[in-house]
Amino acid sequence: MTAQKLKYKHGKAFKVLFRIVQLFLLGVFRLLYRLSIKCVDKVPREGKYIVCSNHISYLDPVVIGASIPRIIYFMAKRELFSLMFISNLVTFFNAFPVNRDSFDRKPIERSLKVLQNGNLLGLFPEGSRSVDGIIREGKRGVGLLSILSGAKIIPVAISGTNNIIQKPHKRIFFPKIKLIIGDIIDTEKIIAENSRKDAASIIVSETMESIKRLHALII
Repeated sequence: MTAQKLKYKHGKAFKVLFRIVQLFLLGVFRLLYRLSIKCVDKVPREGKYIVCSNHISYLDPVVIGASIPRIIYFMAKRELFSLMFISNLVTFFNAFPVNRDSFDRKPIERSLKVLQNGNLLGLFPEGSRSVDGIIREGKRGVGLLSILSGAKIIPVAISGTNNIIQKPHKRIFFPKIKLIIGDIIDTEKIIAENSRKDAASIIVSETMESIKRLHALII
């Protein structure tokens, strides 16, 4: 078996298959977890955007990917790519590896290529899951990617996914999952009016504040 390569453009067949998978997952989440999605119409049908969300569960990328009716790319922890079958599967569905323990240019280069090809890039600005559900400060990478790519930001907040598996219980729970999409953050204006260093910090700050406001609406 050869390693699957990340594709930045997809043909009609893939788009149809991707949409079928999205609708299937959407049905599962609505049936089992009463998934509620608000303001999905705020996501433009075309164009490059960075979708930024709080992160409380490994299931978050799947829920967000099923909820937004566009193809979306996500960074995923490097460990997922250690087995060929899993690696090929997640790569086929537009995930690419990131090493959280050291600086690596490849995820940045791939992220920029995703955006340069007019796609959606999904990021979790906090950098890792919040085990207690509290939204923490975002990392500068989101601001830098927005500056380098010229992509605006779509804030998203999610709740409920962290309650599906609750320690120390050895069973799966079925909480209500909620997702809400906010207004696009006009990073172009921020970049034009500030130095690169200040712009990156302001973009991260505005992104996290927007996510927090959205989260307050759904908890």
